[in-house]
This record gives sequence, structure tokens and C-alpha cells, in this order.
Amino acid sequence: MLHIVTTPRFKAEKQYVFQVLLGELLGITFRVSYEEGVQHYRLQVPNGRTVIIEDHFWGRQSGDDYLDKKNIPAETKLAPHPFKDGEDIVCVFGKPSFSIDRQNITCGIDLFASAFFMLARWEEYVLPDRDVHGRFPADQSLAWRAGFLDRPVVNEWAALLQQMLIRLGWNPAQKNDTFRFHLSCDVDHPRLWWSAADRLRTVGGSIFRRGNWREASFWIKNHFFDPKDPYDVFDEWFDWMEKNGHTGHFNFLGERPPASNCWYPLRHPFVKNLIEKINKRGHTIGFHPSCEAFEDQEVFMSELASLRSLSPAPVTSGRQHYLRFAAPFTWQAWEEAGMAWDSTAGYSDAEGFRCGICREFPVFNFLTQKTLRLREKPLIAMDVTLAHYRQYSPEQACNRLQYLKKQVQKHNGEFVLLWHNSSWNSYFWAPWREVYQVLTAQ
Repeated sequence: MLHIVTTPRFKAEKQYVFQVLLGELLGITFRVSYEEGVQHYRLQVPNGRTVIIEDHFWGRQSGDDYLDKKNIPAETKLAPHPFKDGEDIVCVFGKPSFSIDRQNITCGIDLFASAFFMLARWEEYVLPDRDVHGRFPADQSLAWRAGFLDRPVVNEWAALLQQMLIRLGWNPAQKNDTFRFHLSCDVDHPRLWWSAADRLRTVGGSIFRRGNWREASFWIKNHFFDPKDPYDVFDEWFDWMEKNGHTGHFNFLGERPPASNCWYPLRHPFVKNLIEKINKRGHTIGFHPSCEAFEDQEVFMSELASLRSLSPAPVTSGRQHYLRFAAPFTWQAWEEAGMAWDSTAGYSDAEGFRCGICREFPVFNFLTQKTLRLREKPLIAMDVTLAHYRQYSPEQACNRLQYLKKQVQKHNGEFVLLWHNSSWNSYFWAPWREVYQVLTAQ
């Protein structure tokens, strides 16, 4: 068993990040001794050798509260990887240095505080920047500014820890994880057309509002006379997912006033039958809290209860509408609702690793200093992000997604992708189908 020695300051934060890096990612059992006067983290290996991780964050705090924007580094540094030629390691806190001999390894990068910084998202709490939907923008994050948002750095730091232990002659059994996809759909619009008049409005909008006769022709030629609604792609998706060994996760909005954003009649026969079909096909029904539920726990619980009353299977997971997320409050709301996991923590305006990790992980409330039961499946990429925020072409988006997929595969992680059913059969989205299919094909 690995023995960690550190000071008792910020014990809850340290215990949490030890558990994620060592327990969750590496499967290493450990015990911690908290001793006054210890300068750095000492990881004592069963064979008597030691890894020293320098403490450049919690040990340097003058008080009990580190939640201040002055504690966010102005920049990061890159250290040459000590065990892999041509590769580097991101240094958020600490210094990019290593000292290695037969008995000891000293790592100048404060891996534990760096990992906690990425996982807990306290950066977003201390910075005031928000977009029009109340979301923290990607370009205000340290990961964006320093150029490592497209790297799962927490997984990289865990792998570095493992490599240091192996170099000292101790190779604990490795977790037998495999790469997988988590394919999700936020069902904002189960149908495009709820009446014959809606069909006419779509074609009319193409002509009279946008002046786009090609778009109008697209609708008339491909969908106007088809009894199947263009947003009803679910059977096609079920077949594709099952053929390629995936389970789909479909998140539904609950009952709300008709004036609400993306409102639809939850108890409409089409919606009820769709939910039944998702369950019968072995896929997952999730919750999609509305914009109004973002900061209102009563509304959150009411919407969740309405979906649970309709669902043939337990509803214990999902994602916030519009990716409205505020650390740690969103996680705490999901915790109090008894949810098992959330998948909101991805940026709407940039693809990549918001939490620095490509694996499900337990979340931490840095205000209450408690590890929650709730787990996070961090979102890596979304269709709208690629096409509208980033304005990629389908080819550019495909290349970008393939790059991120390789990053996840390196760590046998989970690629969480959000693709809306409305982003499939429309005039704009039809060319994007191949992006989804190329990425998710076995």
C-alpha cells in the first residue's frame, strides 16, 4: 500500500484529489498520514523508496481560504516529460523540474493542487466573467489562455505519478479500463412539426424570412411530403448505436409553462411513445433541467418529478439546458435531488476538457469542503459548439474530433459527445451527419 505523508492543512481537498488521481484513475490503495512540519508530499513506496511532490499551493496559503483570483497563475509552464522523449507535462502550480535517482524522485510540479484546480472548477467561482446565458466562457479559463484545453491534463498527471512509482520499482496492478463513447442527445425539440401548418411555416420562413430558395427546395424535396417528422431520427440512431456497440443517453425537459424556452408537451403521445421506445431499446432516459431551473431548486425538482412520473425507468442522470453550469452550485443542486451523475461540465463555446479529465469522476464542493456522491461525466464536444461557436466546416470539425478522440484513447477514457436530434435532417445540418458517423463508427 502506498503511504502519503503531508500536512493537515486543507485535509478535505487533499483527500479528495488523492482519491481521484490515485484511487479512481490508477486503482491504487493508499493511506494518508497528516503531520505538522512536513514541507512537501511524500509518497512512500512499499519497497522503501520515495516520490516527493513539491507543495507549491496549499502549503503557501497564509489563511484557510484559497478562493481568490490572485491564486490563479498568470501563465503555465511546460516541463520535458522525464520518461517520454519528445513529450511534455503541463505545470499549473510549481516549477517544471524533476530530480531522479534510484531511491527518490522529486517532482517540482504540484500535481495535486494542479489537478484539484482543474477538477473542482474553483477558477470559475472566483472569476466574474459570464456570457449572456450566465455561463463561464472558455476563453477566460487558464486552460484556454495557456493552450492546454485540448489535453486531458489530469489523466496525464495521474499517468506521470504511475510512471514515477514504476521507475522506483513498484508497479501496482493497473485498472483494466477500455476506451468508450458516451453518446448523448439533449431532446430540446422532439419534433419540428406538430401540425400541418408548421410545415408551411418552415418553407415560408426559408423563402420570406431568409430569402433562401435552395433551403425551401430542400424542405420540399426531402421532408415536406414525408409523414415522418425530420427531427424524428430516433429509430435511425438506435440502429446506428446498437450496430456500433453504443448506448444512447436521451435527456428530456420536464413539464413547464408553454412560454418557456424549447417548450414541448411532455405528455403528448409522440413524446410518451418515444420515451417508452428508448427504454425498450435499452437506452437511457435522462433529465434536462430548463433555463429557469438553473438557479431555482424548486423548479428543478418540479420538472424532474414530472419526467420521473412519465419515465418507465429511473431518471438519475442528465445535463443542464444550454449547458448552464455554476460551480459548485449546479453540482450541489443535482446532489440534493439524489441524481447519480451530471454531464454539463463542458464549454458551449469550445470543445475540449473543461475539467482536464476524460473520465467520470466524483465532484467536490469547495465551499462546504465535501466530496459529493454525485459524479460528473464531463462533456468533450457538442454539435453546436463545432458548427456555430467555432464555425468549423464539417471537415475541420471531423479532424478536430478525431484529434480529441486520440487524446481520450491514450488514457482509455470516455468520449462524451452531445449531438441534438435536430442537428441531422435540416438544410444546415444534413452535411454534418458524416462527422457523427465517422467519429462513432466501430
